[in-house]
Amino acid sequence: MKLTMNGRELNGKPGQTVLQVARENDIFIPTLCDYPGLPPHGSCRLCVVEVAGRSNAPTACTTLVEDGMTIETETPQIRELRSELLRMLLAEHPTACLFCPEGLLCQESMVTLRKTGVTTGCRTCPADKQCELQEMVELSGLQGVAYPVRYRALRVEKEDPFFDRDYNLCVLCGRCIRVCESLHFTNIPTYVQRGDETRVGTSFEQTHLAAGCSFCGACVDACPTGTLWEKARKWDNKPVDGPLSTCPFCSLSCELRVLTTRSADAIIGSQPAEAGGMLCVKGRFGLTEMLNHPSRLKGVLSIEQGHSMRSGWEDAVSNAAEKLAKCGANDFALVVSASCSNEELYMADKFAREVMGTAPILGAAARYGAGLGAVGRLLALSKPLDVMEQANLIFCLGLDASYAQSVVEPYLKRAKARGAELITLNAAEHVPGRFASMWLRPTAGTEQEMLEELIQSRADGPVGEAGRLLRSTNGAVLLIGPDFLSRMPDAIERLQAASGANLVAIPAEGNLGGALRLGLGAASNCATPQVLYLIGAPIPEALAANTFILYQNTHAPSDTPHDGILLPMAAFGETEGSLLDQGGRQKHFSAAVAPAGESLPGWEIICRIARAMGKPGFNFTSAAEIASEMASAPAGLVRDVELPTWLKAPGEHDFLGSELSQWVAGLAALESAQREEKQGVLAD
Repeated sequence: MKLTMNGRELNGKPGQTVLQVARENDIFIPTLCDYPGLPPHGSCRLCVVEVAGRSNAPTACTTLVEDGMTIETETPQIRELRSELLRMLLAEHPTACLFCPEGLLCQESMVTLRKTGVTTGCRTCPADKQCELQEMVELSGLQGVAYPVRYRALRVEKEDPFFDRDYNLCVLCGRCIRVCESLHFTNIPTYVQRGDETRVGTSFEQTHLAAGCSFCGACVDACPTGTLWEKARKWDNKPVDGPLSTCPFCSLSCELRVLTTRSADAIIGSQPAEAGGMLCVKGRFGLTEMLNHPSRLKGVLSIEQGHSMRSGWEDAVSNAAEKLAKCGANDFALVVSASCSNEELYMADKFAREVMGTAPILGAAARYGAGLGAVGRLLALSKPLDVMEQANLIFCLGLDASYAQSVVEPYLKRAKARGAELITLNAAEHVPGRFASMWLRPTAGTEQEMLEELIQSRADGPVGEAGRLLRSTNGAVLLIGPDFLSRMPDAIERLQAASGANLVAIPAEGNLGGALRLGLGAASNCATPQVLYLIGAPIPEALAANTFILYQNTHAPSDTPHDGILLPMAAFGETEGSLLDQGGRQKHFSAAVAPAGESLPGWEIICRIARAMGKPGFNFTSAAEIASEMASAPAGLVRDVELPTWLKAPGEHDFLGSELSQWVAGLAALESAQREEKQGVLAD
């Protein structure tokens, strides 16, 4: 259809709004309540336009285009109406800095500009120069507010982890409420009070943690002002968009955008790759604290009798090579984390086999035990989350869908909205259970018995009905959470074979799929290693006192009871590489900043040691060169698992050998809440 906007003839499509057509043709119309992925709302009314033949000024975001329509977006009447709407918005918003004639000079005369308890203007607001309302005022040319400015005098809410809430700055656009409603079963923020006392809050004035918030951060990303702001970077300057990358914290491998300082010397945040997208709490808030934690290992350290001494790479590599050269295959072990990149895993495997004459040990093998082979077969069948978009039935086994796997929840919500059956099997209270068509709730510890009943179709009642639905529904999906995948992979494998359902398995580890594709397992013939090379793995407690440790990691260990060398490894965002996600797709991550201190990419450290030992085949200069060699290597096969008695099993929330909550303070609060919930289930 044809329409005219500001004298230009444009094309529109049925169902498009005036705002959408304007944006497609680079015509600016201001708005505060519009947000990608959300339906039109029209609450801020800043996008009013003139439409020929209409006596009112409709909002562009809610007005559908019509054939022959004539629209004006910048008439004097429309500009004055928008200015008046802005004045009314600002009557309940701190305005001191917006209209101050010395606004550009105050930073030169004020010593402390921020970190005050109360935001009274732009200079004391964390959103300064990042605020959409501030931008609207500048574009409008508004010189002041004729109305009395009312300060709400609400306290800043700081009780919850990850982000603060200052509703004195809220303009009631509703974006936080609507984005939460679009992604989650339970809406956490809502409007409270009425009339001129209306504000955003939670039901019964609960904290977000008590209300069941998953802390995905979508509301923070959607907020146009400084009302919701991340604690970890509340007083940083405006960040610069870094490269698109892949979150390393779990096997979903979500795409994200890294945020850096202007000088690109530090990563200070992360956001979904696209506006309106979603990350889980780890991907959205965990990176900043992890990468900038005081325990980051930034220099080579030599450990002797409990004392650490600074060293250099040349000496460290030489000493490591000398130790390894004197060590036989039966006295050496190498443990590598399933959180490492494909390139690091490949080099660890090549080093162990070609240099030391033994097989590497996958740290995650201690978590899966004899079920590691079954997990490998399940991951070979596993499909991406997108398969749920067409599913007629989704059967969740042990999936919580809060916190670490909250990105799964929108898929479940969309499936439920289109009429798909949602069945869940879990002993604990969990998000899908409250909205499922059927919740199979076994006593804690008897989950496998219920799985066996499903497999053999011998049960009556709800379990039998669930089994029949799973077998008879076309397009059924089995959605497996990390807990069930680690505890009962053999039973899950048989259930999938019996039902023929599509499988979506979600391991806790970020690159378990890549490790198993290489054939890494735990068949070690070293009962008591004299030299133990740990790559992203924790120091085991059950080691002989004289074991020499090569500890290659991003963070220093909490304790160093053995002699050894600490080798600083570049972290995510400081190096490039690839991962294999839970659906078998290869995902790449990029370097946004230089490695911290003297740290090096993990694969490069391995190559340096191998070359110092005089071994050929380790002259790689980039991750891309390693990937090229990997591409020609045959896929490995996970064989029988023989776990060394000293191997330490990683936890579900471990990353590179440590609990992520050691580096990210907010995660400790979430894990504490989860433990209390599980203890309540066991008590019942």
